[in-house]
Amino acid sequence: MNKPVLLALALSGTLTSVISHHPAPAQARSLDCHQVETLGRRYESQLLSAVNGKVAGKTHRINRRKKLRINQVKSIAFDGCRMKVNAHVTLKRKVRRDAHGTVKMKARITSFSLARGKVCYDEARVTDVSLSRTLKVGERVYKWVANMVLPNRGCYTIR
Repeated sequence: MNKPVLLALALSGTLTSVISHHPAPAQARSLDCHQVETLGRRYESQLLSAVNGKVAGKTHRINRRKKLRINQVKSIAFDGCRMKVNAHVTLKRKVRRDAHGTVKMKARITSFSLARGKVCYDEARVTDVSLSRTLKVGERVYKWVANMVLPNRGCYTIR
């Protein structure tokens, strides 16, 4: 199994569980991005439910003083073959007060199969980390580390 999901947001590979669980197959034919967007919008609530079923409430250890809890994936949006994910998170700290906020990421859809209930992606990256009680430099460090450890491709099964 790939590294977990939203910690890739924050430090150690957590963000990937939001949209990955299996390696992506090689893409033999090109996608109709308009169709991907239409299907993505039509099945957004099912995909959101599937993702939240896997990651909502999960806690990932960053280091001995910090843990990242994925409270809920708030939205999954499609723009052609681009998918954007917005998650609400809490950074649990032992020394300082907890931080709350959002992590945003995007990826390019490489396949979308309703028959198999599978969505595959590549070019995944964290685009924004916004946390309360955290300086901008800290948010940029979390984003940089997340993009270093985030697997570039994978698939997610919709059930």
